[in-house]
Amino acid sequence: METMEPLKNPIADLHLLNQCHTENQRWSVTLTSYEQEVDQLLVLLNDVLEQYNHQNLRQRAIDYSQRLNRLKVWFHRLRSDLLCEGTVSGNSSGCLKCGKPHLSLYSAISLQITGLSDEFAHIKTGCYQFLSVLVQLNLL
Repeated sequence: METMEPLKNPIADLHLLNQCHTENQRWSVTLTSYEQEVDQLLVLLNDVLEQYNHQNLRQRAIDYSQRLNRLKVWFHRLRSDLLCEGTVSGNSSGCLKCGKPHLSLYSAISLQITGLSDEFAHIKTGCYQFLSVLVQLNLL
């Protein structure tokens, strides 16, 4: 990681630092929401795995579970590697990520969040379709 430059314009830099923390908080809330939904889907998929021995049902449930678990790894990496989750005046080491140069970090996080959102939406849609078919067939 690049070393951070000292603050040159404390007022402008404090504003940018506050903006960084605000964006990071928003991204953190988004990740938490995704994580909760993934956990709920995994519970439903585990129910399918526990109740049914039909190979096709089990394989699809396993496939979705693996894809959702990969998303959880992605969530964790984003949270630990990129997000700053502390207060502006806090001593959290993660907040150093909001120092200079933070604009390139914004771009990286924004692209990662967009990619994650797209992948999550794709997996979630397929998983819900799979589960809704099971409900329609009174299998779940």
